Amino acid sequence: MEKNRVIEKLSWIFQSPLSTPQPMRNGFKEEQYLFFENYVHFLQDNGFTTKVILKKGEKANDDSQITVGDLTEEGLKFYIFGIRKWREKYDRVKNKDKTINDFAFIEKKLKEFREKQNQ
Repeated sequence: MEKNRVIEKLSWIFQSPLSTPQPMRNGFKEEQYLFFENYVHFLQDNGFTTKVILKKGEKANDDSQITVGDLTEEGLKFYIFGIRKWREKYDRVKNKDKTINDFAFIEKKLKEFREKQNQ
């Protein structure tokens, strides 16, 4: 897969008529920034990235993105396996704030992923 291929960019979420509530509800952008920050730091903290995507304390913005080359091979697999599931959960629930900070969910996905890799 091409290393420069963008697999996620925050501005896409804000531009998509399918995924963006119309009109955009108060706090939606801030939630998306925080959620992106949370899972980027999770990926970085678990050795799934090839570089620092966001430094500690750095805030996400509309241009924040993840490319294929930003992730290790294992990181790309985990992004598909765990991070996308976390986002799907976020899209389904009513309590968005709780889900954004639900590290128990993503830790469980990481455990499942590691167990699956060791089989």
